[in-house]
Amino acid sequence: MATAISAKQLTVTFPGRGRRPALQALQPLDLDVKRGQVLGVLGPNGSGKTTLLRVLAGLQPPTSGEVHVLGEAPTARALTSRVAYQSEGPLPLTTLSAPEYLAFMGAEIGLANEVCDQRAAGLLARLELEHARRRRISTFSTGMSKRLALAAALLAEPDVLLLDEPTAGLDPFGSATVMELLRERADAGAAILMASHQLLEVEESCEEVLVLHNGTVHKRGPLQDLLAKDEHALIASGLDDDALAELRDQAEARGASGVRIERPRDHLFALFRKLGRDRSDEERQT
Repeated sequence: MATAISAKQLTVTFPGRGRRPALQALQPLDLDVKRGQVLGVLGPNGSGKTTLLRVLAGLQPPTSGEVHVLGEAPTARALTSRVAYQSEGPLPLTTLSAPEYLAFMGAEIGLANEVCDQRAAGLLARLELEHARRRRISTFSTGMSKRLALAAALLAEPDVLLLDEPTAGLDPFGSATVMELLRERADAGAAILMASHQLLEVEESCEEVLVLHNGTVHKRGPLQDLLAKDEHALIASGLDDDALAELRDQAEARGASGVRIERPRDHLFALFRKLGRDRSDEERQT
């Protein structure tokens, strides 16, 4: 896959004020993201996640270093409809309805009216906002506003998506829908950077993670490598109780420690995702 995002020795320093010293939000940082890749950006508050996204979106000039997005400088006009940034903050223009807001955003990025209206209708339905199409955004809940912000980011079917806490405030059903939409964009070749504190969703959706700490890359790699332990496990299914007991005894006889028999379990997010699928099946049947 071709490189979509490239940064070399990127730094961002905010000047000090009064007695406050200058703040180095990003220290020399190298980054590359391929098309079709979903990269989770993790780190504690103040680690530089939002600053990194803003630089890539062309909203924060770097202090030094080189940055290219789709072969262009982040501020290039050619990226207007090819790069989308969803910030963590509140939506503007809250006196508009959701369709009006998406129509405005579509016009801003140069989408033809018919294309914009068609995509907006599909996204509002997919993100379960169709029922609120006549309401002002100011009456939306946090989750509804977050889903509308994602709809605006997806409107142009961008090649790069920069997302800051895209599932914050969403229930598990909404989060599952968001993750599904992002996976579809990645499968279509988009590069996605997703800063999030929702670790389980990052683990489920991102092939690779970037961990920032104090503005530097602390770790980066596939989750399988970063989370792997220095031990191996034997997983068996289809055995009755006697066979399992015999297997346990054999393992202990060979020097294994901590051997136990237990049923594997899934996590709560998977439970809600299954409920969401069941609900969709019921709606199709009715």
